[in-house]
Amino acid sequence: MPTSSNRSKGLGQILVEKNIISQRQLDAALEHQQTRKGKYLGQILFEMGVSQTKINTILDQCNKRKPLGQVLVDLKILSPQELDELLENQRKLQETMDRQPLGVLLVDLGYTTYEKYLEALSKHFNMPIVSLEDFIPHPSQQKPIGEKYAKKNKIIVLENDEIKVKIALAEPTQSLIEEVQRIFKGIQSVEFYLAYPLKVEACLKRLFDPFAVNQFR
Repeated sequence: MPTSSNRSKGLGQILVEKNIISQRQLDAALEHQQTRKGKYLGQILFEMGVSQTKINTILDQCNKRKPLGQVLVDLKILSPQELDELLENQRKLQETMDRQPLGVLLVDLGYTTYEKYLEALSKHFNMPIVSLEDFIPHPSQQKPIGEKYAKKNKIIVLENDEIKVKIALAEPTQSLIEEVQRIFKGIQSVEFYLAYPLKVEACLKRLFDPFAVNQFR
């Protein structure tokens, strides 16, 4: 739960106080942010090599993560009025037990494209977007996730060794992120990336479909 003192502080200041980054790193990130309009500080710090997990933990613990709706407004994908309309539509659908995710509604109702929505999701979760165009998943790296779980949650393991695991998610949620972190508990670093659902499904098909071209025979 965020303390009252943290509510008035920015993400960078909190990270410095917790010795996650130095003041010099923060100054460099803020300077870099001036030339990268629209980039959030957490995104820049991750690009600089600061632990994604530590940044995201502070974002959540100190209530510094921007709601997805506000990110959509920041990116000018929606106006504040359009966001209110979209949230009202979502609320009405939930009352009829049709629980449509915000992104699905956003695209289905013609507010924007999936590409723009993915950009907003990337900012919200502090996850870079990764292309899987030429990526070939490796069975041994994918094994800890399991075929059924990977297909259900659209997960691709990009890299997996004793020091770092890189995971591509098509449909991230906080609960899914925490589940995957538990799977790889004991690994020093777990990093998450966003990927297009169709690209993830294509990778999984190549890996698990016995009738697809098997790259590992």
